[in-house]
Amino acid sequence: MQSQSDLEQLMRRTVALYNRYRSPEATAKLVLVTSDMVTVSFSGSFCYSCGVIDYLEDFVHELKLLTDKVELKIGKTRQITPRSFEADYRVKLR
Repeated sequence: MQSQSDLEQLMRRTVALYNRYRSPEATAKLVLVTSDMVTVSFSGSFCYSCGVIDYLEDFVHELKLLTDKVELKIGKTRQITPRSFEADYRVKLR
């Protein structure tokens, strides 16, 4: 990863890939990208019996399909409304 701009572009690609397979049940939207943290908003009807955490973890797996140079770890999560969540991911460059 060479720059903040590269990281943001990679996160946008990850959001697009995530949404291709999960929207409208779960839709991701990029909120914030810094060199050490990414915040993503998730909204949708979700499958609550599956557990919302699974949707947050799926974002990490989509990134792994695109690169092995960046790793995300789920940090703080918060429920914004009954059908939306935000998750902070810690960024680790390899």
